[in-house]
Amino acid sequence: MLVGICGLATYRRSSFTNIISTKAKSLSFTKLLPNIFTTIGLCTGLTGIRFALDSDWENAVICILVAACFDMIDGLSARLLRAFSRFGAELDSLADAISFGVAPSIISFLWIKSSLMIDKNSEILGWYWIPFLFYTMCCAFRLARFNVMVQENSNNLSKKGYFTGVPSPAGAGLVLLPLGFSFICDRFKLDFEILDNSSLLLFWVSFISVLLISQIPTFSFRNIRLSVSSRKALVVLLVVCLFVAIFIKEMWLSLFAVGIFYLCSIPVSFVTYKRDLKKSEN
Repeated sequence: MLVGICGLATYRRSSFTNIISTKAKSLSFTKLLPNIFTTIGLCTGLTGIRFALDSDWENAVICILVAACFDMIDGLSARLLRAFSRFGAELDSLADAISFGVAPSIISFLWIKSSLMIDKNSEILGWYWIPFLFYTMCCAFRLARFNVMVQENSNNLSKKGYFTGVPSPAGAGLVLLPLGFSFICDRFKLDFEILDNSSLLLFWVSFISVLLISQIPTFSFRNIRLSVSSRKALVVLLVVCLFVAIFIKEMWLSLFAVGIFYLCSIPVSFVTYKRDLKKSEN
């Protein structure tokens, strides 16, 4: 009887090992590629915190921007390669929460803290942290809501080319927009210090936090399909070349302009969604 039990246990163990090895062999590199991009983005976002601890603000912001690029690349590669998986979806949400929720809050808070006298304003810093904590929580809530909508197939806005609220990468970029403005002031030696208006900065962070969890429809640019006629193709290429040239020469000015453009597109997306909704009802 003991021999039979041992034999059965060995058979089950070997069967379980064969199942694992079969699944492991069936996972190709192309299926793993989106997760690799997600991991790189996560590491880049965390590295932004490291630069912030060294008061290297420009590299800290660049790390968040690079993480946003990898967030876009991993989603695009997953759709092109059809490499969707539950593990990849969960990893992507966790990476977004850290790279676009935790890291921007710490970077911005340390940036404001660097301009204050810690001995005299230690109690004020405790209050200053509240808006950044609120932003991080709103980012986590926004990602959780998005995951629930995807699982329940109830996100009708995404099917029509809209997000529900501001997506987390865009929210991180908007929260870090004051830092970009500070870099522009330093670049052109403008006599304006945005850190002197810390109360306004805290209001800005709270405002972006509300946009994250709001029900406002915002443009999903990945679903937009633009068609350009052959006559205008050369003009489009020239505009792109001009933008790239300006971006290389004045990176922060270009990124700041993109951030302002996106912020201005939010009310436009709301009006456009209402118009599309009326058309679909008719």
